[in-house]
Amino acid sequence: MKKLLVLVAAVLLFSLNPASAQKYGHVNSSEILELMPGIDSLQIKLMAFQTELQSTYESMMTEYQQKKDKFDREVGTMSSSVRQLREKELEDLANRIQEFQSIAQEDLENKQFELAKPFQDKIQNAINKVAKDHGFTYIFDTKILLYSNGEDITPLVKKELGIK
Repeated sequence: MKKLLVLVAAVLLFSLNPASAQKYGHVNSSEILELMPGIDSLQIKLMAFQTELQSTYESMMTEYQQKKDKFDREVGTMSSSVRQLREKELEDLANRIQEFQSIAQEDLENKQFELAKPFQDKIQNAINKVAKDHGFTYIFDTKILLYSNGEDITPLVKKELGIK
């Protein structure tokens, strides 16, 4: 009983202590990003970059398919050494295509990060300002984690950025 009273007293003391008063908020940064002026140009640039990569990939695949078809047509008339040489060429080309796919995916992700960074920085600066101006201790991004407690500061951040 004595432990229970001490526990209740500690909880009451902690909850009445102004230093323990914490204000929580949450924001949907994805929603804000979609509404930001200039985001359309980012998507257009990203699509153009992706189209360029896709075009290169398709031309590599066309080259591979043409060489493979030629190999299949002529395999019966080739000497062993020519057959091995052409098989090696096909294998090398297939490896280059696979390597290109990996590099292209990484390049696409880097380009997306590079183009989005200025927008994300603006959003983060606005979130920081709103948090400071309104006395929030923690701001959770609903893009990253589901959070239903606290105040939704998305409208305040939009206002800070001049977005309606």
